[in-house]
Amino acid sequence: MVRLTKHLKLLTTRLVITVLLMASCAKDQNSFLPSVKVNFRISLVNYNFLTIPGNSIVFENQGVKGIIVVCINPDLMQYVAFDACCSYEKDFSGIVTVQPVKNLVTPPFTIFASDFFGVCQICGSKFNLMGGGQPVKGPATHYLQQYNIVSGIESLTVTR
Repeated sequence: MVRLTKHLKLLTTRLVITVLLMASCAKDQNSFLPSVKVNFRISLVNYNFLTIPGNSIVFENQGVKGIIVVCINPDLMQYVAFDACCSYEKDFSGIVTVQPVKNLVTPPFTIFASDFFGVCQICGSKFNLMGGGQPVKGPATHYLQQYNIVSGIESLTVTR
């Protein structure tokens, strides 16, 4: 009985440590970003450019420095959204930009892109937009701030 009690205490201690470690890993890496309420809807009928894997649209008037919405797999309704604020520039001055599609007229405050990467215009950090916003080059070590996306039949809702 004593042996069982010690074993349960050990398991409980390990469980608590594991939960604490998981909570600290799941913590927002970019907590320096101000908390900005985001809640907007994107019609995939109006923005059918987002139905092609790898394509993205930057909504410049959303989030801290704009929000980049990327199509991963439209058949599975997989999309991701990132704040365009560089995770390295602590004064919010760095804007991650994407290479716009040439000769494509876009609505105001939006940029259509077909590049898998975004680059900070100040520090030169390069982020993989198809890879969760992971930094792949430059001084940035933190991922881009990610937003929630709820997929509907013909729409996406970006929230935070």
